[in-house]
Amino acid sequence: MFPDYINQLFYLVGEAVVLLAVLVLILSIIVALLILYSFKTGNFFAARYMLIGIVLLENVIKAIFWVLRVDDSIIDDVGVRLRNYINNRKFSRVPYEERFIFMPQCVRSTECPAKLTPEGIKCIDCGRCRVGEAKKYAEGLGYRLFIVPGSSFIKRMIKKYQPQAIVGVGCHMEIKEGLDLCHRYGIPARGVPLLKAGCVATELDWEQFYEAIKEKDALAKK
Repeated sequence: MFPDYINQLFYLVGEAVVLLAVLVLILSIIVALLILYSFKTGNFFAARYMLIGIVLLENVIKAIFWVLRVDDSIIDDVGVRLRNYINNRKFSRVPYEERFIFMPQCVRSTECPAKLTPEGIKCIDCGRCRVGEAKKYAEGLGYRLFIVPGSSFIKRMIKKYQPQAIVGVGCHMEIKEGLDLCHRYGIPARGVPLLKAGCVATELDWEQFYEAIKEKDALAKK
């Protein structure tokens, strides 16, 4: 038998753990409801606090979605849109000429003849996919577009050229990691998720991509 004060301590610790678990569950349910609301309406309530909740409670929220038989990819989708929303003002005020686009190589045609260079895969606008058209349009605005051969490439280009804003295309996981990377570098970024993820022949909503890169605040420098 333990002394009474030890038993009392165990009791208090147990109560604290139970209360903490209940608090985490309540907060997770609240954030889960906000995620569903944002997914259906496109609106965000207390965006920064909501993002903190997703980051800290993601596993619990996914468990709640699993119990309710709700697709937990909604969490990733809303997470990307939420980060885009939070970054929007700073991103929009950066002139096109100081923005970079990182495009994954998986959006290329499987018959792409482009070659790998130190600056990424160099599109030759062969017409086999829509990357060449997108590159021409983006560069016409002032962007620099890179086709990414690997994850370390992005860090290298950021360190080399120091862009002031970034648009990243990829699956939800890649975008989440990319937005976190940009946050560490203090760079406002915007993610455009793929419609169909994978290693080859992925699909992108090109209209969404064009809308994402066109946005520019009236206060942006000329």
